[in-house]
Amino acid sequence: MRKMVMEMLDKVRTTVVRSRADSRSHRGHTHLVRGALAEALADYSQAIRLTPDAAELYARRGLVRYKLGDLSGALEDLDEAVRLDPILSQAYLNRGLVNYALGQFGDAIADYNLAAYYDPTNPTPYNNRALADEAQGSLRAAIADYSDAIRVKPDYTMAYVNRANARHDLGDLRGALSDFRQYLALGGGRQHGDQARVEDAIAHLEAQLRKHAHP
Repeated sequence: MRKMVMEMLDKVRTTVVRSRADSRSHRGHTHLVRGALAEALADYSQAIRLTPDAAELYARRGLVRYKLGDLSGALEDLDEAVRLDPILSQAYLNRGLVNYALGQFGDAIADYNLAAYYDPTNPTPYNNRALADEAQGSLRAAIADYSDAIRVKPDYTMAYVNRANARHDLGDLRGALSDFRQYLALGGGRQHGDQARVEDAIAHLEAQLRKHAHP
C-alpha cells in the first residue's frame, strides 16, 4: 500500500513539474515571437531546469541565444538537443543557422540536409541550404535547392526572390524576371517591404531583354 501511495505521489509531482515547464515554455515562445529575447531566454532556461531531458527546449533556447548573438551558447544548446533527440528537425535547422553565422558553410549544409530529411514538408531547410550553397559559390546547387523549397511550398515567397537573384547572377535573365514577377504576385514585396526594389529590378531586366532582342 505504501509503495502504491509513493508511486502516485511521484506521478503527481512529475505532472506538476511538467505543467510548470510547459507554462514557462509557452511564455518563452510568446516572448520570442514578440522579440523579447532576454525574457524568452529566462523562461526557456527555467523550463530546462524543470525538465532537463526535453530536446525541444534546448532547440528553442538555442535559437534565442543565436538571435542574441551568443553563438557558442547556441551551438552548445543545439548539440544537446540533437543528442537528446537525434531526429528533431528543428534542432538541425537552428544549428544550421548558427553554423552559417560562424562561416562554417559545410557544417550548415550538413545540418540542413538532416533537417530536410527528418521534415521533408518544411521548405525552410531547402531555402537555407541554398543560401549556404551560394556562400560556397555553388549557384546551380542553390537554384536546385530554391526549386525544392518552392516544390514543397509553392507560395514560399522568399525562395522565389532568392532564386531570382541566383538566376540573375548565373545569367538567366528570363528566369530571374519570371521569379521576381511571381514573388510580387504572391505578395512578397508587401510582406517583406521590398516592393519598390523588386519593381526596379523587373524594369531593369525587361530593359536588358529588350536590348538583347533588338541589338
